[in-house]
Amino acid sequence: MLAFRLTGLPDSRLPLYLYCVGTQEEKVQFRPDGFPVYQLFLLRSGKGEFKVPGEGVWTVSAGELFVMEPGVAHEYIPHSKTHGELGYIGIGGEAAGAVLRSAGLLAMGSLRLSKFEQFWSRLTDIWHSLGVGMTEMWNSSTIIYQLILDMSRSILPLREETGERVARSGSLTRSERESESANEAFTRAVSLMQTHYQDDLLLKHVAEAVGYSVQHLNRLFHQRHGITGHQYMQRLRLQKASEWLDKHPQASVREAAETVGMEVNYFIRMYKREFGETPGKEIKHRIQLKMEKDSTGPVDHLYEV
Repeated sequence: MLAFRLTGLPDSRLPLYLYCVGTQEEKVQFRPDGFPVYQLFLLRSGKGEFKVPGEGVWTVSAGELFVMEPGVAHEYIPHSKTHGELGYIGIGGEAAGAVLRSAGLLAMGSLRLSKFEQFWSRLTDIWHSLGVGMTEMWNSSTIIYQLILDMSRSILPLREETGERVARSGSLTRSERESESANEAFTRAVSLMQTHYQDDLLLKHVAEAVGYSVQHLNRLFHQRHGITGHQYMQRLRLQKASEWLDKHPQASVREAAETVGMEVNYFIRMYKREFGETPGKEIKHRIQLKMEKDSTGPVDHLYEV
């Protein structure tokens, strides 16, 4: 067993840091005041349950992870006297909760990890590196962050859920599963374009972000809109520019182009192709309408590039 080991006082600039690490023979634990930081428990062998007063009881089996939040009263009770092995890692820092939550590790209950022994080995490596003074606080912060990410990627469905998930998956044909995946990818692609139309966003980078090739993504856009992904993004930018000009009638063509991330001369050509007139003429027309309404003076200088 690896004795309980505390790290040094963390640097105040660290948003995530290692507080403690160790392993122990499975035994009853009772912490009426909780623990000062987040605890990641890894049960290598045996079986037991965590009791949280007022919240519930959760069973943990070998090969599973259980995360306990700081300051939460809890008790751990082994199911037998098989002397299983329980490892733990204490994690502190202002960002600890947000990182663990984003990684999906804060769902109350146990989490089954694939390749569990690799995580156990990494836990023991962390302990030994502290023992010989090889891991500085900043380095251990990086190690812990990577460990959390890897755990997130390794979460498996628990046994009672497995049958249901397999049955649900098996009820779909290959064509239906591919269609479902394509719908998710297309929806995400459109969402990325809507969010980043002002940025220098290329279609190939959108395709990479949704896990498709440019050719495949273009096929999806053709199926749904009859145009390529690039044409869709271009039309989106032009539409956004037109909407922006409605709200800023005294803006210049250059300002409108820059607002949607397009080079001004290219913007003018594409705008005329899309709407039938140049943005300069449209700006002039809108200002003339405003003049008639407000009886203001000459405005020719307002629509210059």
